[in-house]
Parts: sequence; structure tokens; C-alpha cells
Amino acid sequence: MSLSTDPNDFSQTPLKRTRQLSFMVVAIVMAWGVALGYFDHRLLLLLPGLCLYPWVLPWLEAHWSAGTPERQHSLEVILDGWVMGVAIAAIQFSLALSLFFAIMLNAAVLHRAATQAWATSMVFLIIGALSGMAIFGAHLQLDSPWPLSLGAGLGTICFIGLNAYYTRSQYQAFLQARNQLVEQQQEAILLSRKLVKYLPPQVWESIFSGRRDVKLQTHRKKLTIFFSDIKDFTETTDEMSPDALTEMINHYFDQMSRIALRYGGTIDKFIGDAILIFFGDPKSLGAREDALACVSMAIDMRNMMKVLRHRWQAQGILKPLHVRMGITTGFCHVGNFGSESRMDYTLIGREANLASRLQTAAQPDEILIAHETYLLVRERILCKEKGLITVKGISRPVQVWSVVDFRRDLGLQPSFIEHELEGFTMHLDMSKLKNYDKDRIVQALESTARNLRERNIL
Repeated sequence: MSLSTDPNDFSQTPLKRTRQLSFMVVAIVMAWGVALGYFDHRLLLLLPGLCLYPWVLPWLEAHWSAGTPERQHSLEVILDGWVMGVAIAAIQFSLALSLFFAIMLNAAVLHRAATQAWATSMVFLIIGALSGMAIFGAHLQLDSPWPLSLGAGLGTICFIGLNAYYTRSQYQAFLQARNQLVEQQQEAILLSRKLVKYLPPQVWESIFSGRRDVKLQTHRKKLTIFFSDIKDFTETTDEMSPDALTEMINHYFDQMSRIALRYGGTIDKFIGDAILIFFGDPKSLGAREDALACVSMAIDMRNMMKVLRHRWQAQGILKPLHVRMGITTGFCHVGNFGSESRMDYTLIGREANLASRLQTAAQPDEILIAHETYLLVRERILCKEKGLITVKGISRPVQVWSVVDFRRDLGLQPSFIEHELEGFTMHLDMSKLKNYDKDRIVQALESTARNLRERNIL
């Protein structure tokens, strides 16, 4: 049997059972009194009605009533009180049974209603008792023989036990359904974590937070676009095994992606060995800060390539690999392109094409930027003017600049220090070092220097 995870089902089922048990136990105790001869045998005619009442009334309300669930619930509370009052009058207000009937009514009402509904049921209990007196006569039998009191006590015990059993069963069903729901949620989370790897983090974050709709929609925004590839990658890696090539390119993409995400770039796609990244959507810090983040990212990528070249040479790739980069700033259309069944979050526009063309025109390890990008970053980054160049697909010559480095790194204390000789390579990025690592690095350098002085090199 499948378990429902609807909270309303778990809240209503035990409430209905409590109500049904209350009236059923009342009918049994009344039958016990009739069997002992304390009540008129004509009361047996009421017992089927008491037993069927809690089942029939909700069914009639559901099929015939056009009222709201709140009104139906109020009607049940009123009728429960009235019916129980009539039953108390029918047993001539026998003290033990009257208290027992009142307890059953309280159990039926308080188990599912607020204090206001309980007060309403008590009022209609009195009205029902007065109605019962009009029907059965005003006979009072306050004293209850001990067999009736015993029956009331046993009925109470049976009610509490059965109600506890049903409640426990429902609670176990609820726990089982909750565990199933938790498992489904965990599966959905794991699946979403796998799927989000096919989207830029900024995009899936905006989708899951509700800020972005998954529909065909684009908008025009000012972006800074980055395009890079590895020069002569195919020729250099032509003799590599597929496994080694896959490991190398994946490691390259991983290192470049880490840098891009650190600066807040939106990774659009990988095309062969090329990377397309843009800044300014879905999050933007303003055109100037976006451009500065993009160029800063490119400089860090260029520095990382020096580290990767040393690693690749140690793996047997003798011909050094160099990256070329192009950056432009301008208005593009960005958003979801494609169809309703397959979308791609990307950008379209002249500036995206220009970034690709600048990358092609760049020299190995060179970062070429368009003039508008230069105007936004020139205060923080030193660039060298390259003049006007003609690029394919652009009708007019384009003013470009070559990125030299951060201005802070061009003084007497640069943050990035590198030395490369045959058999010796050192890359030191001061901006990424932690203060507590400084002494360890100094000790390592001093130890290496002592060993080098003491060793005779032929």
C-alpha cells in the first residue's frame, strides 16, 4: 500500500478514527446498560445511528455540501455535541455514563479542534441534552450501579488503548513517508548537483533561488568578454595518447575554471582547447569592475600557464604550450537561446566575435584588449599600445592594447616573481601567500641556497 505524503491526510485520518471510536464505544456502553436491564430496550434503536453517524456525516458533507472545509468542520462539532447530549438524556443522566459520554465528546472534539470549537461543542451538548429530555422525558438517574460504572471504565480504557494503537500506527506511517520524502529529496539534491555542473554556478544559483526563469529570454547588457585558446595545441599534442591528452586538457580547464570562478566570471563554454568567459551577467559589479575582474583573471591565467608548462615538460611534452587571450567590452544580447526543449545560456553580438578575433591576433602568452576595455582598466593595469589592427569580420581597424601586468607588480617589490633556467624553475605569487607560510618558504629557500653553494656542479 502506498503511503501518502500529504500533511492533510496524516492530520485528518487519526482525527476521523478518534471520532469514530468515540461514538462506537458510546454505543457499546449503552448496549451494555440495556443488556443489564438498566435502560429501556427501545434505546437499541439509537445504537445503529450512533455507530453510523461519524461515518455517514462526513460522506454527506463531501458530496452534498457546497460549503468550505471550515464550515463543514464547524457543522461536525455542533452535531457531535448535540448528538452526545441527546444520548446523555436517553440514559437518564446516569452519572458515570454521562461523564463517560462527555469524555468521549471531549476526545473527539479536542483531538482536532481549538478551544473555541470545544466551547461550541459544550454549548450544543447542553442543547442536545435539553432536546433529549423533550424526546425521552425528564427522568434523572444520577446514581450509577457499579456494573455501569465498570462498563464506563472499561470503555474508557478500550478507547484510550485503541486510539493509542491507531495513533501509533499512523505515526509510524508518517515516519515511513517522511523517510521516503527525505530520500527523494536527497536523490533530487544529488541529481541537481550533477546537473548543475553543466551550467555556470551563477546561472543555476539564480534559477534555484527563483531570480531567473527557465524560458527563452534574452536581454541587452554591457559585458566584458574573454576568449582564449592554446597556440598550436593540435600540432603539439598530435602524438599524445588519448588518455594523456584527456588528462592534460581536463587539468588545464580545471585550473582555468578555478581562476575564473574566483574572479566571478561566467564560464560560457569550452570549445576544443578554447574557453569563452564573460563578466556582467547574471551578476554585475558595474562595467569598470567587471572589466577589471576579467583582465585580472587573464593575468592570473597567464601566470598559471607558466606553472602548467613546467609540469607538462616534466611529463614529456617538450614543445612548450602557450595561451593567447582576447578581451573586449561592449553591448551584447545574453540569456537563453535555443528551443523550449533545449536551451543554451550564452551571448550573441559583435563584441563576442571581436574577442575571438583578438585572441587569434595575439602572440603567445599575450593578452590583447580592445580600446574600451583599456579605458576601464588603465588606472590599475599597465598596457602597451599595439595600434590599429585589421581583424576578420570587422569592417574598420580596431585599436588594441597588450596587457603588461598589474601596476602594483611593476615596482621594486612585485607580487609575482619568476625565474626559469634549464633545471631551475621558480614561480612565487606574493598575492596568494599566507603570512603564516612566510617563514616556511624562507627556510626552504635558504636551505636550497646552502645546498647549492656547497655542491660542486661540473
